[in-house]
Amino acid sequence: MMDVKVARMITLVLAGACGLLTVTAMVQLAGYGRGYGWLPPDPVPGPAIAGDIDRNPFSLPPLSAFHEVDGRPLFNEDRKPTPVSEDDVADAGPAPVPLNVTLTGVILVRKTETTPELRMAMVRDNMRNESVALKVGMPLTGDQAGWTLVALAPRLATFRNANDETAEIELYPAAAPPPPKVERPPPVAPSAPGTVAPGKDNNAAESDLARRIEERRRQMREEAERLRAQRNGSPNDQKN
Repeated sequence: MMDVKVARMITLVLAGACGLLTVTAMVQLAGYGRGYGWLPPDPVPGPAIAGDIDRNPFSLPPLSAFHEVDGRPLFNEDRKPTPVSEDDVADAGPAPVPLNVTLTGVILVRKTETTPELRMAMVRDNMRNESVALKVGMPLTGDQAGWTLVALAPRLATFRNANDETAEIELYPAAAPPPPKVERPPPVAPSAPGTVAPGKDNNAAESDLARRIEERRRQMREEAERLRAQRNGSPNDQKN
């Protein structure tokens, strides 16, 4: 059988629980706790609006606009320009040698199925007094090694040095060789009385010499005209 004291304890606990629930119900009926509610939904973001785009290409300001930056170096502690010493000037190396060459010929061959492309200039190094064949991209030799052939046209060659200086050398047509000097035969002294005048043999020798001289002059004129025609026609053939 259950003890009377235990039964009373259980009765008191149950009575207290019923009283608490009764008070809670009365508070809720009085309206306490009815003021809560859900927060409104977040607004739906609209489509992103593209900003104004500057379609003008950016152009770098001139170098003069950065004179303040040059005058106050960022990595110097005192923000002053680094002084140039004599050692730095010596390390810069000697001044570039001016270009002293003569363009004597140009070879331009277009690329075909059977032949590769060839772009070559024949130049004469006036400092070394020797001829050199250079392809585009090849430098000169000797004291003028700082100059490189960068472009080639039918009658023009362009060189550039390490300081980005350019020099253009034109191809000038060679002048025709002058005709050789012909020595005149010495005058024939008049024959003294009683001597025999020169006969037909001397006259035939003089006429044969004159004929040879005239023939040689004609050959040289024809050769000069043929060389001049080849020089005038070679640029047109290369362009075609």
